[in-house]
Amino acid sequence: MRSTNFRKQLLATSIISILAGAASTATLADEVSTDETEVIEVTGIRGSLKQNINTKRYADTIVDAITSEDIGKFPDKNVAESLSRITGVGISREFGEGEKITIRGSGPTKNRTLLNGQNVATADWFILDQPSRGFNFTLLPSQLVKSLEVYKSPEADIDEGSIGGTVIMNTRKPLELDANTVKIGLEALYSESSEETDPSVDVLYSWKNDEETFGALITLVKQDRTVQREGLEVLGWTPADEDGIKAPKDIGAPIFRQDRERETIFASFQYAPFAELDFTLNILTSELESDNQNINLLIRPQNDLGELENVELSGTNVQAASVVDGSYEWDFINRESRTETNSYDLEMNYDAENYSLHAQVGYTDAEGGTYNETSWSFVPNIVAGYDFDLTGKPIVNVEADPTDGSVWGQNWTWGGNKPTEDEEKYAQIDLSIPIDFGAFNEIKVGAKYRDHDRSQDRQAYSWHGPETTDNPDYPNYMAEAFGNCPTLDTCGQAGKVHKVASDVVGGNIINQLDGSKKAFWKLGFGEQADYAISNNLAEIWAINEEITAAYVKASFAGEYFRGNLGVRVVDTEQTSESYNFSSDSWGFHTIDREWLTPSYMEWVSESRSYTEVLPSLNLVFDLTDDQVLRFAAGRVMARPNFSDLAPTVSVGALNVEYPTATAGNPNLDPEIANQFDIAWEWYFDDASMVSVTYFYKDVKSYRTSGVTIQEFYNEQDEEWVDVAVTQPKNGLGGSTDGIEIGYQQAFGNFGIASNYTYTNADNDQERDESIAGSGLVEGASEHMYNATVFYETETFGARLMYNYRSEWYKGLHFSGDEVWNDSFGQVDFSSSYNLTDNISLVFEAMNLNDEQIVEYNTSKARVMSIYENGRRYVAGVHMTF
Repeated sequence: MRSTNFRKQLLATSIISILAGAASTATLADEVSTDETEVIEVTGIRGSLKQNINTKRYADTIVDAITSEDIGKFPDKNVAESLSRITGVGISREFGEGEKITIRGSGPTKNRTLLNGQNVATADWFILDQPSRGFNFTLLPSQLVKSLEVYKSPEADIDEGSIGGTVIMNTRKPLELDANTVKIGLEALYSESSEETDPSVDVLYSWKNDEETFGALITLVKQDRTVQREGLEVLGWTPADEDGIKAPKDIGAPIFRQDRERETIFASFQYAPFAELDFTLNILTSELESDNQNINLLIRPQNDLGELENVELSGTNVQAASVVDGSYEWDFINRESRTETNSYDLEMNYDAENYSLHAQVGYTDAEGGTYNETSWSFVPNIVAGYDFDLTGKPIVNVEADPTDGSVWGQNWTWGGNKPTEDEEKYAQIDLSIPIDFGAFNEIKVGAKYRDHDRSQDRQAYSWHGPETTDNPDYPNYMAEAFGNCPTLDTCGQAGKVHKVASDVVGGNIINQLDGSKKAFWKLGFGEQADYAISNNLAEIWAINEEITAAYVKASFAGEYFRGNLGVRVVDTEQTSESYNFSSDSWGFHTIDREWLTPSYMEWVSESRSYTEVLPSLNLVFDLTDDQVLRFAAGRVMARPNFSDLAPTVSVGALNVEYPTATAGNPNLDPEIANQFDIAWEWYFDDASMVSVTYFYKDVKSYRTSGVTIQEFYNEQDEEWVDVAVTQPKNGLGGSTDGIEIGYQQAFGNFGIASNYTYTNADNDQERDESIAGSGLVEGASEHMYNATVFYETETFGARLMYNYRSEWYKGLHFSGDEVWNDSFGQVDFSSSYNLTDNISLVFEAMNLNDEQIVEYNTSKARVMSIYENGRRYVAGVHMTF
C-alpha cells in the first residue's frame, strides 16, 4: 500500500471519529491503530466544509455528508431542511417547513431514512396523508443529530428499501464528548403569515467518569410554531366533456392554521468496560401536537356547468365564467391531531484481535393522525351568483356576502377520526474478519430480522344518527343544532373577519368570517352534543411484514484502488388484513348504538412472500494524490406504500358531480432497479473540491393505476351514485439518469458551496392523460441546484443560500387528478456573532423571497393551489460550556 493511501486512511479515521462514531464507518478505509491516530479538531464554517468533503473523499461508496457544525450554521429547524443542501436531494414544503425528501428523482416513498443505521417508526398528522414509507422529518429537529450521510450507491451491509438513496442520521455518543459538556440554545421565531412569535429551547448535557468507561448524554428540544397557510385551492377538475372541455370543480380561498408543539428527548448511555468492547443504549421520544383548523369559502362550478355564462377558455380549460344562481359552501374544519415516535436501540461493538463483532437490537413505534374532526358546512340562504377568473392572479367574487353571517345557513356536519400506528422490532448481527487473499483484506457477513406492523383505523361521526337527542321537536342532534343556530351569525360566528392572502387571490372572496374554533368545537363535542360512532370498514386495515436479510461483503485495496463487493438476500413475508363486508350498511358499522350493521362482516387476511437478491460493487481509484475516480453498480429495491397494499376502498365526497375513490392492491410487487454510477472528484485544497457524477437507474416496474366505475350509496341524498375508483398496479418500467456537479472553495474569509443536479426520468408506459399518472415518474425534478456564499472571521459568520428545484409530479390528488408542483426556489440567510468563546448570537431568515407553492393538474392552465407560507425570522443565543 502506498504511504499516501495510508496517510489518507489515518486522516479519514480521525475525522470520522468526530463525525459518525463506529456504527457508520463500515464503508471507510481499513482499520488503523488508535495509537497512531491524530485527533483533528475543526470548527466554524470552513472547518465543517473540511469535515463534509473528507467524509465523501475517503468513503468506499458514493456518499455525501453534513456535520453537526454545518447543521448548526444552517437556518434549518428539522433534518429535511438540512438535507436539502446536498446534491441530488429535494424536499417538499407544503406547510412552509421541510417534510419529505426526494433523492435522484425518486420520490419520498422510494428512499429510506435510518437513525444510527436503524429504522425509526413514523406517522403523519394530516388527515389527507396516506400511510407510506416516506419519513416525516417534522418529528426530528436538526439539533438531535451530529452528522447526516446520504448513501447514493448501495452496500450489502446497509438496509435495503431505497431506489434513490439511504439517509443515515448519526447521533452523538457521551464518551466522544468532554465530561460535563453543556450546550444551550434559546431562540424566538417570528412568522409573517401568522404574525406570531414562538419560542424554541434546546439543551444538551453529556457526562462521563474519569476512567472514560461510562457516560450519559441527554438532549432536550422544545419548539413551538404557529403555522398559517393561505391562498387559493381548486379541488379538482372535471373530466373532459364531448368537446374535450375541462372545468374547475370547486374553487376556494382557504386559511389553514395550526399550533405545533414539538418536544423531543434523546438519551444515550455508553459503557466500555475495556478498550475492545462497548455498549450504547439510545432512547428517543418525540411528540408533535398539531391541532389545526381550515376555513374555506368555496364556489362549486362543477354543480353549475349547465348554467355558466361568459365562459373564457385557455385551450380546452375553463379559466373564467359567471353564474346567476350558483352553488356555494363555507366550511369550517376543526381537527385534534398529533404524532408520537419512540425508539429504543441497544448496540454492541467488540473488536478482537482477529475479528470484530457488531450487534444491534431495538424496538420503535409511532402513533399519530387525526383523533377528532368536526366539519361544519354552510350555504347561502339567498339566491346569489358568482364569477371567477383563474388567469394571472386568480379573482373570485361572490354575491352572497362572505362577511354577513345572516345569509349563510346550516347545510351539513360531518367528522370522525383517522389514527395510524407504526411499529417495528429488529435484531441484527455483523461479523468482520480480516483476511489476506490477494487484494481482499476483509470479509464481512451478517443477518437481520425485522417484524414490522403498520395499521390504520377510521371512524365516522354522525350527528344525525339515531338517539342523538332527547328533544322531541327534532329527529336528531344535527337538526337540533341547526334549529338553534340556523345561520352563521346565530352560531356565534359573526364577530371576526379575516383577509386571505390578498397578494395571491383577488376579489371579495378574500374577506371572510373568521369562524370561532371554540364555538364550533362546543357545538360538535360539547356536553349537549351527541353523535353515532361508526367504523368506516373500507378504510380500516393492517399490514405486517416479516423481513429476513443476510449478506456477505468483501473489502479490497491495492496500491491505487479500494472498494467492496457484496450481495444481500432479502425475504419478505407480507400479510394484508382488512374487512370483507356486505354493502347493505354502506360500508359502516355503528359501534356505540343500534343503527348501521352489515349483514356480513369478516376480518380477512391475504398473505404473500417474495425474495430478492441484491448484489453491489463499489470501486475507487486514486488517480493522483488529490483526484479520485469511482464506479458503483448494484441492484436495489423499494417496497410498495402501505396504503397501496391495503385491500380497501376509500371513498371521497359523494354529493358532487364526479365522485371519486381510491382502492388498495395487496398483490403489488416491489419496485426493482439496476443502477450504476461513475464519479470524478478533485480535492484541490483542504476545504475545496469539484465533483462530477453520472448516475443511471434501470427501473423494472413503476407503480401505475387503473380506474373502474363502482356504485356507492350517498347517505346525504339517499341515492346510489357511480364512483370512479382508482387502484394502483404494477406497470411498465423505465429509466432515470442524470448528472450531479458539486463545487466548493474557500477564499480567505469568503467561500462558496454549490451543486447542480440534472435528472432525466422516463417511464416506458405510454402517456395517456385520460389515465391519471400514466407514463409519469413521481418526485423527479429535471433541474435542482443549491448555491451558498459565506463569510467568516473568528467572531462573525454569515451565509446566504438559495435552494431551487424545477417542477415535479407529486402523485394523485384525493380527487383523482394528477398534481404537479411548479418550480420552487427559496432564499435563506443565517449569521452568528461570537460574544465570547462560549456564547454566540444568531440571526436567521427563511424564505426571504416569499416564494409561493403552486400546484397544477398536468397543464399549468389547470391550477390546483397557490399557497403562501410567508417569511420566517429567528433570533437567539447559543451557549457552550
